[in-house]
Amino acid sequence: MKTSDFATVGDRSAPVPPHLELEQVGPIAASTHGLDVQSASTLGGEWASNARLDLADGSRRMFKAVGARDADHAEQLRTRLEWRSSLARTSAAAGLPAALPEPCLAGGDVAIVEHDGATLLVVVSEWMPGVPLAEYHPTRLNAASTRREIGRAAAEMVEALSTHPAPQEDIQHEWAFETMSETIRGALGTDAGRTGISETDRSCVEGLITRFEALREVVLAAPHGLTHHDFNDFNLLVDPETGHLTGVVDFDDARLAPLLSEVSIAAAYATLGADVDPLAALRDVVDGASEVRAWSDEEVSAIFAGAAVRLCLNAVVWTVRAEGHNATYGAARMARTWPVVRLLAAAQTEAAADGLHRAAAGRAE
Repeated sequence: MKTSDFATVGDRSAPVPPHLELEQVGPIAASTHGLDVQSASTLGGEWASNARLDLADGSRRMFKAVGARDADHAEQLRTRLEWRSSLARTSAAAGLPAALPEPCLAGGDVAIVEHDGATLLVVVSEWMPGVPLAEYHPTRLNAASTRREIGRAAAEMVEALSTHPAPQEDIQHEWAFETMSETIRGALGTDAGRTGISETDRSCVEGLITRFEALREVVLAAPHGLTHHDFNDFNLLVDPETGHLTGVVDFDDARLAPLLSEVSIAAAYATLGADVDPLAALRDVVDGASEVRAWSDEEVSAIFAGAAVRLCLNAVVWTVRAEGHNATYGAARMARTWPVVRLLAAAQTEAAADGLHRAAAGRAE
């Protein structure tokens, strides 16, 4: 498997990165949403061209554009993007700080335009206040409070989406929780995986995968439902002064999955940071999630093991994609990940699990 092949594993209908220049974003947003854009700033993204729009009236918007191969692919993507927008609306209605989409001039939340011979699908959303969790520098007290709030939000998200219509398709992608082990091993087998990841780090990854695979039956038997599926440190926004959660963005990875995956993914990214005790961070997230929903001891163990493997997935995938079209974004995504993977691999499994079980001891009834 070549590195270029790995980029499309799991989701054969993935969008085509449009590679828009910043000066092209404003005119597109004007044609699709009637916005008077004064300036645009690049934001990171895996498959999309994302930008912050600064408008003439002083307000801001979030711009996202993806490319389609042909008319059929465009319609498939439009259906998927409209469904994702509906998830944001449902989440916001439940009180979560989800970014609401802005209707386009032609109606609906997704505009389809032809640009430089390519078919683009454009979504514009409200701009949420705060800074990405990845850029937050908290006090120790604020950090614990923020992590508990993130855990509550993850559990509230699955509650909010519990009655939302399912997607029309079975959504699978590289970041799917249940298949993380297979995806990681596929990436490790690429040329870039063999040359870019040391034997020591490969050993850490394999050890954490083994722990997760031992709980496979727990994961598969756990209650399933709709999940945001990407509570990562760039998709969660916080107030830089208080650490309160101010925004949940990007439903691009949303799918039907084990409900515990929402908390596990949130817990994974809460461990990142040079001054963070990863096991304490995991406990804080589980503690917050347990205020909303009850989690069995087996589910708590799977949350811990899954969080560690999600970090492995993040580190391995972005190492393999180091030379890809979004290399800068990838470098930012994994910059803090490998050190935490090594720490979690060295942690004693039983001690870590016991700590998480204590955190969940007061779980909601």
